[in-house]
Amino acid sequence: MSKNFIGLFGFKLSHNKYRRGEVWYKIHIAHWNKGYATEVLAAIIDFGFEKLNLHRIEAGCAVNNVGSIRLLEKVGMKREGRGRKVLPLKSGWSDNYEYAILETDEQREMQHESR
Repeated sequence: MSKNFIGLFGFKLSHNKYRRGEVWYKIHIAHWNKGYATEVLAAIIDFGFEKLNLHRIEAGCAVNNVGSIRLLEKVGMKREGRGRKVLPLKSGWSDNYEYAILETDEQREMQHESR
């Protein structure tokens, strides 16, 4: 088993009343397009809904980050909006796409059953 660092994943929970969480991640470029992020993010989403009884899980990404957009949509998240000049990137402030998945989303149920 390799112990190479591939990246970071986080899961921030809101107050229990709202049953909401937010996921974030940063994957080392050497590990892009290998399916690791999809596998981990799908597992975090399942954990959030099944073990933590969340209603909603949110995420965001820079509008030009095509890889993250594909990842979020692949795990069943839906684009809900766009925040203006939210992310401080090296190139300057970037807009952010806002994504979410609900415990009741049909696509989530279909993806979960296929695993």
